[in-house]
Formats: sequence, structure tokens, C-alpha cells
Amino acid sequence: MDRSSRGSWAERGFANGDLYDSARPSYPLDAIEFLVSSLGVDSTSHVLDLGAGSGIFTRQLIPFVGRVTAVEPSESMRETLARTTPGVAVLAGKDIEIPLDDSSVAAVFVAQAFHWFDVENSLVEMHRVLVPGGGLGLIWNERDESVEWVSELGRAMQWDVRQPYRVGTDYSAQIERGPFHNIERRRFAHEQVLDHDGLYRRVMSTSYVSLMEGAELDALMNRVEAVVSRLPEPVSLPYVTDVYRADAV
Repeated sequence: MDRSSRGSWAERGFANGDLYDSARPSYPLDAIEFLVSSLGVDSTSHVLDLGAGSGIFTRQLIPFVGRVTAVEPSESMRETLARTTPGVAVLAGKDIEIPLDDSSVAAVFVAQAFHWFDVENSLVEMHRVLVPGGGLGLIWNERDESVEWVSELGRAMQWDVRQPYRVGTDYSAQIERGPFHNIERRRFAHEQVLDHDGLYRRVMSTSYVSLMEGAELDALMNRVEAVVSRLPEPVSLPYVTDVYRADAV
């Protein structure tokens, strides 16, 4: 599947902004503090959250910066973000078409979205909107499948065969092909506390699952229920949060 097809598929798979917003985890505070401090942004900085989704990361950025602009291709995600996150400019756009002027932001952040991007072209476009010496911050929450029940859940939801990207991929070399340097990667521990219904919604918010219907969806959720029903409530879903920072050349 080429990048343009993947982008279209991602938009269709994230067409329920309210579900995504209620089901997905926040990001660990120490990871956000690392990005903010290492990129040198502060209460005077204008930053971009690109591929902002429903605004989960956007809302966590607000206390650390002066102004956040959120750019997101999905109409449903934008509607949810605008409703839940007042005071943030929410714009339609995507990785290779950012509706901002040249040299207009101090940093570009991408949360849970870079794997959908047209990497080389998006890096050039992100560099365009950065001020000289501005920074790039990437972050993902990835379920920690070193935990047995989480691995079993992944197999039940067909993550092992349907995943849109390989968990744990090192993007350093790809970032280095763009106009960025001083690349650093770090990992942080995180968790999301859910009841069973929340864990089912978390599964349903997965891009390819959200596109399923009828018997296919029923079969997948039956397998998921066989795993989840054995877990005591509340459930602590562990994550490894993968983070990158880089400076514009």
C-alpha cells in the first residue's frame, strides 16, 4: 500500500472522533516535559500539533506553550477537537499540506500519527513551517506486548497481522534523511486504567477495527471478549511511549 493510499485509509479509519477521544490514552508527563525542555519551547512559543486527531496531545501541550495550532485531516476528529479544546486554532490539513506560513512555529509535534505520513515529503513540509533552528517532536503510545495478556489481546484483535506499522520501529534514520539533525530517541513507561467497557472501546478505536462490520467485527470482538472477560476490573493497560526529538538544520 503506497503512502497516499495509507493516508486515505487512515482518514476513513478515524472517522469517529468522539470514540477515539474517549478511548485513547493520554501521554506520560515526563515524556512531554522531555520534549518541551529539549526543544526549548516555553510560554511564549507558538507550536504546531500535526495530525492532532481529537486533541488528546494538544490539550496536554497547552500548559507548556504560548499557543497551539492543531492541523488534522479528519473532519470528525477536528469537530471533536474544536468542541473539547477551546482556544486552539483547528485547521484542515495534512502532513504534506500544512496550512501555515513559512517559519511560523517554534516546534512541530506529531502524536500517534507519523507512521501514516509520507515521510520524506512531510519532513520537508514540517521544516518549511519551522523557524530557523526550530524543533520536531514525535511521540507514540504502544501497548506493551511483553506483558502476556496484552500480547494475547493483540492476537485476538489481529494486531499481529493487521497492524498499520511495526511497533518498535526506529525512525531515526528516516528523520535523518530530512532536514533535521541532533536526533534523540527515548522511551517512557505509561499506563491507562480502564474498565472492561473502556477496553472494548480502546480496541474499537483502532483504525482497521473501526472499518469492520457485521460478522467480521463480531468475530473479532468475541475473541477480544474472551481475553478481557478474564481480567479483574479496573484493568491497567501498560504502554511503552516512544519519543523522538530533532532540530531543524
